[in-house]
Amino acid sequence: MRFSTSSLRGPAVLAAVGGVLAAGACTAETDTGTEGASAEAVSDAVAEAQRLYQIINESRAIEDELIEIEHRVAKRCLEDEGFHVHDPAYFQTTDYAAYGAAGYLTDAPVRAIPTPEAAEQWGFGVWVEFVRNPGNEHLVEELLTPEARTAFGILPDDAYGEPDASEWDAEDAEYQAAWIEAYSGAPAITDSLKGPERDTEAPPGGCWLEMVETVYGEPHLVEHEGEDGEEGESLPAAHAPSPMYGIEEFEDTEALYAQVEAEVVAFETCLIDGGYEGWELGEGFYPPLWEYFGRMYDPAYFEEYGEEGTELPEAPEEVPSDFTGVLDLERAMAVDFAACGQSSGLRAAVEEGWAAMLVEAYGPIETEMVGWRQEMQGHLDNAQDYLQE
Repeated sequence: MRFSTSSLRGPAVLAAVGGVLAAGACTAETDTGTEGASAEAVSDAVAEAQRLYQIINESRAIEDELIEIEHRVAKRCLEDEGFHVHDPAYFQTTDYAAYGAAGYLTDAPVRAIPTPEAAEQWGFGVWVEFVRNPGNEHLVEELLTPEARTAFGILPDDAYGEPDASEWDAEDAEYQAAWIEAYSGAPAITDSLKGPERDTEAPPGGCWLEMVETVYGEPHLVEHEGEDGEEGESLPAAHAPSPMYGIEEFEDTEALYAQVEAEVVAFETCLIDGGYEGWELGEGFYPPLWEYFGRMYDPAYFEEYGEEGTELPEAPEEVPSDFTGVLDLERAMAVDFAACGQSSGLRAAVEEGWAAMLVEAYGPIETEMVGWRQEMQGHLDNAQDYLQE
């Protein structure tokens, strides 16, 4: 069986995992009312979903802490060998827990049916994707409050962008190649136009392996079957992943739509009665709000990149020319949508349905999730003791 180190945690792996979370945080149907519209009457399903989601997010938080302490242990090893300037791409921190800080409705399809309070404050949340555009700098701090960042899963501004690699780039190729060998345990590939690179086919070793043995005892091997008759491979990881990652996307919006179809009809009837024709939710629960308001927030972008043929409800006769004017328009429309979500019962029905789906998916593996969290906490405690020696 071939042995590959392609899953050694490094810049490519962190970029891939972080990208998935970052993309979800930016585009998920984030619940701008976080934990629901009727906190005073939480159902058993919602209460159970909230409890399970807390376990999920606690697991994410431990993953953040583990990655940070892995970096510290690996750096100590490298510095003991005389390497004090590091490739920052290998030591990027994470904030996975921030993604789910808004609670169990983080990925729920409720963006078009916000709570009244959230609608009044944040509209549908479309503005979030445009507030950093040039010319809006003075609004970022005012609008992206800590509460807004939590609701939409937005990381601190310094979490975006590439890490500062100026010190690393100032080192010559000889130092970089020696550092890579010390980190990975295998000679660096030096014939790349990008400079010295790690040999991803070599078995694990070096300070990466020493870090794993210090924190976890030994690498966790993930077996992958080969395709089309090819030989399988064993991919080493620092530790076993949380059982929650074994669950595929559990969200079935089509099934959810079928459960709440009567409320959807009542919601859309309410919208039409209020003058909002052409705003059918569809099975994705998300009408073209992004395209509708995006064309107002950033006309130049949509003129160049907007998809042709997208049918949108008619825009108001007078479109505000400034960001805050469009935001006021978004908020006003969201308040009307929220009112229809309340009167039709759709918001509450979606909350209930989503909670039931989450409980059905994660309830059966609760014991395994808690066990993993406890095991990882033990590794974390041992690593902290090691660093204090």
